[in-house]
Amino acid sequence: MQIKVENLIKTYQQSKGSAHREVLKSLNLEIAEGEKVAIMGPSGSGKTTLLNLIGTLDVPTEGQIKVEGQLISEMSSEEMLYFRSKNVGFVFQFHHLLPQCTLLENVLLPSLTQKGDKKMFIQHAEELLTYLGVWEQRNNKPEALSGGECQRAAVARALLNKPKILLADEPTGSLDNKNAALLIDLLVDINQKMNITLIIATHSLEIAQRMDKIFTINDGKLVKWEQ
Repeated sequence: MQIKVENLIKTYQQSKGSAHREVLKSLNLEIAEGEKVAIMGPSGSGKTTLLNLIGTLDVPTEGQIKVEGQLISEMSSEEMLYFRSKNVGFVFQFHHLLPQCTLLENVLLPSLTQKGDKKMFIQHAEELLTYLGVWEQRNNKPEALSGGECQRAAVARALLNKPKILLADEPTGSLDNKNAALLIDLLVDINQKMNITLIIATHSLEIAQRMDKIFTINDGKLVKWEQ
């Protein structure tokens, strides 16, 4: 398995001096390389928490997470940063593009911490922008683009370092129906053509049903849907 989560527990202290809230409770999950998986559940159920834990943006309270054969739940902060930059891409509900940068400059941001030929990064960024249908907007800043174009640029940025896993947290939440459908088509195409494992947190059953597997988080537990 490319991703294996075992007996995962995550708790947060709600406020100073208050009791801890257990968000994820002895959660187990296995995802094979190249699969596309949907995580559903109401707001606050722990969908984002689970994605953040798999993507090394957060650490578990208890339990183990193994990704690409590595036990990431026991890595140091520096090791997690290196692992994340090499293996994981993130797409969030909002694009988080820097307003002072052009589309191409935004896509190239992950390359600033990487070694290698900068010309190769630029070439790859241009290829991604072309593939995602925003090449002609490459020299424009985010304010000149639509929400859908900005979100597709955010996908290009997430793919720049050629990750093995793409984590998408409500990626269509800020888009209209037309742009949402286009983005999901692209994410499914990326999964198939690039063999990138896709894990998407979503409220939409329609989106979830396009994935290979659907899981729901309910009261901190993960339940698999039988389609």
